Amino acid sequence: MSIISTVPALPGVVASAAAANATYTAIATGTAALDSTNTQTEWVSQEHVNTTAKDAVWNTDMGTFCNSTLTYTLVAESFATINLGGTTPVRINFAPNLLWDRAGELLRIHADINVDDVATITLPTTMGSSQDCFYLQLWYRDSTGTFLPVGTCEWGFSITNYTEFPVDNLTTPTYGSTDASLDLQTYALTHPRRRLRCSITGFLPPVANGIQAVELRARLDSNVTISSINFKEATMVCVMVRN
Repeated sequence: MSIISTVPALPGVVASAAAANATYTAIATGTAALDSTNTQTEWVSQEHVNTTAKDAVWNTDMGTFCNSTLTYTLVAESFATINLGGTTPVRINFAPNLLWDRAGELLRIHADINVDDVATITLPTTMGSSQDCFYLQLWYRDSTGTFLPVGTCEWGFSITNYTEFPVDNLTTPTYGSTDASLDLQTYALTHPRRRLRCSITGFLPPVANGIQAVELRARLDSNVTISSINFKEATMVCVMVRN
C-alpha cells in the first residue's frame, strides 16, 4: 500500500505554515484523484492506491428504473416481460450498447417488485411443491436484439405455503387416522401472501459487442392453481462491478 509522508507537530515546537501545509501537500500529491472539492467518490479503493491506472471498483452510472404506480397482471406459465400498465416494461435500455471495457468486470443487475394482489386460488388435495409459486428471472438483450436469460437461476415465491405431502390419512396419537386436507386448504386459502416484496439479483459476465437492455420477467408455475398475480411498484438498477 502506498505511503503518504506526514509532518508531525512536535511538543514545544511551534509549527510553521510551511511545515503544517507539507502534510496536505503530500496527500494531494499522493492521491491525484482527490481534489479540493472532494467530489471523487471512488478514490479510496485498493485499485487507486496500488495501481497507476486507478480503475474504479464500481460505477453506478449504468442506469436505473423506477415505477410506483402502474400494475401488471401475470397469467402466463412461460416467462413474460412485466409490462406495468401494459406499456412500461421493467427494463433498463442502453444506447449505445453497454460494453465491458476492463478485465474482470461483471454487470450486477438487481430488481425489486411488489405482488399487489392474487386472484382465484384453486388447491388440489395434494399439491406439487411448486404449483402455488411464481418465478422471476432476469434477461438481457444482446447486440443482435435477441433476449437471453441471465444465467439459469429462477427465483421462486410461494403464495400459500401449501404442502406437497398428502394429509388425508394422517395418524396421530390422540385422534388416530385423520384427514387434515380440508383444514390445511382452508388455512392456505384464507392466508395468501399479498403485498409481498420480491427481490432478484444477477451477475452478467462480458457479452460480445455489448448489450442493448436488461429486463425482469415472470411466470406462473400453474395458472390453474394460481389464476393470476398482479405486480406493482418495481425498481431496477445496474452496477458495473470491477475486479
